[in-house]
Amino acid sequence: RDDTYILFRGYVEGLTETFAPNWVSENFIGRSEPVFSYSQTTRDISFSLKLFAQSRTELDRIYEKLEKLTSLCYPQYQEDSNMGMKTRMKPPLTRFRLGELFGNEKNHGVLGFIESISYSYPDNSPWEHRLGKRVPKLIDATISYRAIHDNVPNLETQFYGFNSSAEDEFMRVHLGGELPAAPSI
Repeated sequence: RDDTYILFRGYVEGLTETFAPNWVSENFIGRSEPVFSYSQTTRDISFSLKLFAQSRTELDRIYEKLEKLTSLCYPQYQEDSNMGMKTRMKPPLTRFRLGELFGNEKNHGVLGFIESISYSYPDNSPWEHRLGKRVPKLIDATISYRAIHDNVPNLETQFYGFNSSAEDEFMRVHLGGELPAAPSI
């Protein structure tokens, strides 16, 4: 919403991506089985992020980032001059990037929204002892993200940021050369 990035340093666990195509069935008289027509596909990405603060500064930054991340579950309210200065909701659409698996330097991530966030604070987590900052230093965040894509996905859509020709391009641009040809089999 505000063109900022939230960068987390932590351990990613349980990374899962689910594509769920939806088919609608129709029954016709005289036909023993239904006829199916394609309707839509949803794409969900879920994972856990284990965050641990090893210093006072890092603890402060983690909780600042958690505040920002949590706010992405709620709309932003703003006045709309086209509607007679009525207040309207601005949805919390985001871009998600994880290395070059989801997103890259060109497309900056997968467009979508957060479906859910769950924070858990393990029983064995140490706590900060500073007054006004007595919080757990270990946080497990479980995030479910719904991809909606910038353009309607189809057979030609590039779903991942991974680019198998990136090394070739790097060699050509930065080293002025080509990669040696692969032996033919």
